[in-house]
Amino acid sequence: MPTSESQIRAMIRLLSDEDERIVRTITGKLVDMGTSAVPLLQEAEREEPEMVQRIAVILEEIRGGKLEQELQDLAMAPDHRMDLEAGVFLIARYAYPNLDVAYFTRQLDHMAAEVRGYIGPRSSGEETVKALGRYLFAELGYCGNTKNYYEADNSYINKVLDRRTGIPISLSTIYLLIGRRLGLPVCGIGMPGHFLVKFDSERYKIFIDCFNSGALLTEKNCIRFLTEAGYGFDDRYLQPSSIRAILIRTIKNLVAIYSKMEEPLKKARLTRFMNILEADAKTAD
Repeated sequence: MPTSESQIRAMIRLLSDEDERIVRTITGKLVDMGTSAVPLLQEAEREEPEMVQRIAVILEEIRGGKLEQELQDLAMAPDHRMDLEAGVFLIARYAYPNLDVAYFTRQLDHMAAEVRGYIGPRSSGEETVKALGRYLFAELGYCGNTKNYYEADNSYINKVLDRRTGIPISLSTIYLLIGRRLGLPVCGIGMPGHFLVKFDSERYKIFIDCFNSGALLTEKNCIRFLTEAGYGFDDRYLQPSSIRAILIRTIKNLVAIYSKMEEPLKKARLTRFMNILEADAKTAD
């Protein structure tokens, strides 16, 4: 028998009880109800300031648990069939539960359509890369967030699209999502200490540094960066990153940020996200 609105309200009121056993019992019941309890919990969160912390824990458990289930489904796919776009928007929905993903999908579609208008049917790889670079970094002004590099919003794709600034991996992700729509031979390159995009066709190979206004780098430039940064060089540093690896690295950045911010709930949930992707990497074909 479904729980009525009045019953849910009554349970929420009990969250203010001083008996921790009662609070734990009620918390468990509200979590078990899932999304049906969310609107009333949000209402109480606004109207009952003394219960904000307890309600926040319940909302996090409901939302985070639902996203974990979605992530498990996504992570079961073999690496070559994983959906980067679905993955990064799932991560963003953790911080922004009411996110309108369709709005941002249309925005990416529009961006790709505009770039397509700049690229002729016979454009070379070099011309294509330069056209996309001019559009993203000169016309739209996407750039690295050097002032607030360790800000969580630099890792959430919706905020990167809104603010046109981010960190290397999030800006590279936008480049990859547009490149996918255009059918370009692009992939992510997860170097230690930096993340790049590689355009890799038979006739033209180049690395794109999306954090630094789309600067074009040769393999020698990348080797020099790695050497000067103290990493040394290993061929695997310039190998394409799998979609799974991109998602794990994105989450790992957030875990580090929330650890520094002393937000244990978010750190713990995102660590579970990372563990799901890593665990399924061992079973996916």
